[in-house]
Amino acid sequence: MRVAVFGILPFSDLIKEGFKKLGHKISNENPDIIYSNDPVGYQDAIFLKDRYPKAYLILNVLDIPWHFPNVEKQFQVLIKRFFNKADNISAISHKVKKDLEKFFDKKISNKIQVIYNPIKDVYYDEKIQKDNLFLYVGRANDPIKRFNLVRDTLQKIKDGTKNLKICGTENPGFGNYLGYVSDEELNKIYNSTKYVFLTSKAEGIGLSMIEAMICGSIPIACSDNQTAKEFLPPDFICEPNVQSIVNHIEKLNKEYDTKRKLAIGLGKKYKEQFDKGNIAKN
Repeated sequence: MRVAVFGILPFSDLIKEGFKKLGHKISNENPDIIYSNDPVGYQDAIFLKDRYPKAYLILNVLDIPWHFPNVEKQFQVLIKRFFNKADNISAISHKVKKDLEKFFDKKISNKIQVIYNPIKDVYYDEKIQKDNLFLYVGRANDPIKRFNLVRDTLQKIKDGTKNLKICGTENPGFGNYLGYVSDEELNKIYNSTKYVFLTSKAEGIGLSMIEAMICGSIPIACSDNQTAKEFLPPDFICEPNVQSIVNHIEKLNKEYDTKRKLAIGLGKKYKEQFDKGNIAKN
């Protein structure tokens, strides 16, 4: 097949790699499938659909940012401009699908497919020693991520601040900020870390918690993050307040080897489930 892929990086590139892995060709010329994983690519996808009306158009939704002003009104615009022209709609988690169902009638809602975002090429390396305590991956300055919970928690833990590494495009001015790192370096950091924070109030999927478990690290997420509940056992979830997170870390420390085995077991499952080839196949 010929597949055209649009949308936000790095996921659109990973999806392209997934289709190539399956033996398909990435091309905007007479494609069989047109796929956009995010609104930044919807317009290009629609233009190509108009040019090749026989192509099957799939528009994906990463998240509904409920904390944005007038989000419902803005999404209605997306429905009129883009979704009404799509052959199918996908969502990256059951939580996002549930959010989408609020905007569509039952006939359309039943057709929404859950197709996860692919993970980066991370893997478990048992040879790497756990010489780092804490890691945060993502947009640290986005209010919905609640990095303040990480900062305030580690200020209550001995040497917590100096044992935090942060990877991403935003420097919160706290801990050891590494900036944007390569996939190879990120894999090493995941494997060398004991705990990975995902303190967000909401996530479309929260891939850092998935990648953490794949690499044998324990994620720490909050109970008001519905997506975390979709993928994590209660063992890795606590209340969204500083003292609860501190207590949770203390509890995990007492049975770390057992909980780490639980993370590694889930990581093996998710490594296959979130593989870019399987995502493309879905």
